[in-house]
Amino acid sequence: MHVRAILALSVLAIGTAHAEAPQQPESTIAIAESAAVTSSTFMVSAAHPEASRVGQAVLAAGGNAIDAIVAVQFMLNLVEPQSSGIGGGSFLLYWDAAEERLWTFDGRETAPAAAGPDLFLDPATGEPMAFWDAVVGGRSVGVPGTLKLLETVHERFGSRPWAELVEPTIELAEAGFTVSPRLAGAIAEAIEDDLGRFAATR
Repeated sequence: MHVRAILALSVLAIGTAHAEAPQQPESTIAIAESAAVTSSTFMVSAAHPEASRVGQAVLAAGGNAIDAIVAVQFMLNLVEPQSSGIGGGSFLLYWDAAEERLWTFDGRETAPAAAGPDLFLDPATGEPMAFWDAVVGGRSVGVPGTLKLLETVHERFGSRPWAELVEPTIELAEAGFTVSPRLAGAIAEAIEDDLGRFAATR
């Protein structure tokens, strides 16, 4: 299926907020001006140039929008893991041009099966746990939904083999890539503000 429309990627990886964090959920590394662009065939917009590039390559080779989304998401997991990793959750809106039908998919994280209303209460006192006691460890982690969402939409709408869509990410991971200022800043901030709190991760 050839999709002649703007390809909008809204694959979100949502992490745990910090109680003492500043107003912004993530530090601003830089702001750059860019020119508006248009296209009469397709367009890929992603949070990293490598992800946009791989999505464009998939579409140019005859893949469809869902194929491009799979390729883009795996690339983002490599080059922008702090915001777009496969360990999070996603929403997806997909317009099926052939059927003129809009599909919606919910791949947000879910709580583990054993989670209950007392999950974040101190067993000894029954009082809410301190923030860092609750956050560190597995109890604060939702079950990721992004991979299942990608599998579901690819099985239903994808046209290219899964392995073919993931291969560019594998190749870049093996070859290496330049870490962006944004990722470098996120790592430095995590080391100072988060990992630095604990002897085992200093």
